[in-house]
Amino acid sequence: MFALPNVDVEEPIEADGMALVSLRDDRIHQLAQEHANLAEYIGKFESEFGNGIPPSIIIWRDDTHKLYSSIEAINGFRDAVCLSVIPYGWAQTLRFNRPSDILYGNWFSVYPWMTDKNYEYVVMHSMAQLALHLVKEIKPQSTPGVTPRPLKPNMTDRTLLDALLKRWSIRYQTENASWDDTALFRSLNMANVSSLLPSNAQVTDYDIGRGVALWVSAFEILVHPGEGQQSGFLQVYDILDKVEWSLSECKEKVYEAHGFKPDQQKRNIACWIYGKIYNARNQYLHGNPIKPDTLVVAGSKRHLFEYAPILYRMALAGFLGLNWTETEPAEPKLLEDYRRRWFYYRHYQGDMEAALATILVTKEERKARHDAEMKRVRFQTRGATC
Repeated sequence: MFALPNVDVEEPIEADGMALVSLRDDRIHQLAQEHANLAEYIGKFESEFGNGIPPSIIIWRDDTHKLYSSIEAINGFRDAVCLSVIPYGWAQTLRFNRPSDILYGNWFSVYPWMTDKNYEYVVMHSMAQLALHLVKEIKPQSTPGVTPRPLKPNMTDRTLLDALLKRWSIRYQTENASWDDTALFRSLNMANVSSLLPSNAQVTDYDIGRGVALWVSAFEILVHPGEGQQSGFLQVYDILDKVEWSLSECKEKVYEAHGFKPDQQKRNIACWIYGKIYNARNQYLHGNPIKPDTLVVAGSKRHLFEYAPILYRMALAGFLGLNWTETEPAEPKLLEDYRRRWFYYRHYQGDMEAALATILVTKEERKARHDAEMKRVRFQTRGATC
């Protein structure tokens, strides 16, 4: 059992005996009734200003596969949830020009102190120290500078999460996982770290450059072909080409992405953006001179760091094969469920593609286009009601 103090999940997220739940969950109620120390512990969480907050709890059944309770499996579950929320939050922010509530992985940080298996003490076991203390003396709190938020169902990319949790169950049922499954959860682990705030109050371009570099590592781990081989930007381009792009701005191959040669085919916008991120990583990690447009696209003045999570989600789509292959059922009773799943599939990916396309225009230009479109719609609506 682990506590996540920065997020309050409104509905349980579950996979084969593992779950992220709120304090309102019946299972937590039962445990709290049976163990007074646990009830005291979960009821003591506060923000840095002393406001009471309800943490979310990762729980698992005792009768699940033994590997599910390993730290790696628990982190893999948390990473799958985190990377199904963060990219979607950025997509909503860029597409609709309004900040999402949860944009960084810090909201999914695990509190270091937890009750022991017998609910007698609180313990902490980290790389820094092993410690034990009394429950009555702990004053647990959320991460300073990260305001606790509710995690609503509509803030999660369910298409991606369902696919990741299915692979999570497969990966942690065996100690001899396939290369692809191992690469996937190694990559998610790196992506989780990449999604953290690059710094807190004292952020600099160096911090953001380091964050971009970590995202590139997450991509390269994901596409690594296996032992004795190498991965690089070309392998990332290939997996982005496997995505079933729908928006014309995203599927047209008209860009000279990083590494382009005159005798080669041009790439789509996703590859072009990744090429810029890859080049920025090289400049920062190799200590090369940094130019004003290293992290910012010159034409649109858009920051590359904002696009890395969205691009990673689409790389996951290519890796997991999240293309729509179902055909519409002939039976009327199956049609409603089919259309519901089709709608959500297109809904999440549509937001991702529209968000990527914002890199082509400035924020001011996009706002002007949006205002003009809303004015046109209002005019047509008034004309229709006259």
